[in-house]
Amino acid sequence: MALLQNVRTKAKHRGMTPWQLVQKIRVLDTALDEATCKLIALATENDELKAERSRLEADFDQAAIDLSTALDDLRVAREEASDLRGQLAPYKAADANANRITVPPMVRDTCGPEEEATAPIDVRPLWAAAAAGLLGPVLDPGHTTTR
Repeated sequence: MALLQNVRTKAKHRGMTPWQLVQKIRVLDTALDEATCKLIALATENDELKAERSRLEADFDQAAIDLSTALDDLRVAREEASDLRGQLAPYKAADANANRITVPPMVRDTCGPEEEATAPIDVRPLWAAAAAGLLGPVLDPGHTTTR
């Protein structure tokens, strides 16, 4: 009995009985299984996210290629439109000359209120304006004075 008592004493001195150690091992095994499951779940989620990222990168690359193609097509279309405008210009000018609106000399349509003169226009020959004192010395050629 001394041996059995000796083992029990040593086990008690370490703080845990063999049964408590078995229970603790069982708890640690359960925690290990849960951590392993969580690790596998995280690895699976990581793989799914990597696959989604690869798909999005491929979509982005395809969109960049499509944009580049569209920009090239737009540039070509603008150049072609510019060339066609240049070719059309002489025809438009000829059409405008052929179908121009002409007003006979000395005839002006003043039916609209925006076309009516706000005051009588003083039209005199230059010598008559000088005799009337309307002309003075020119001090600043960029500035004219009216009376």
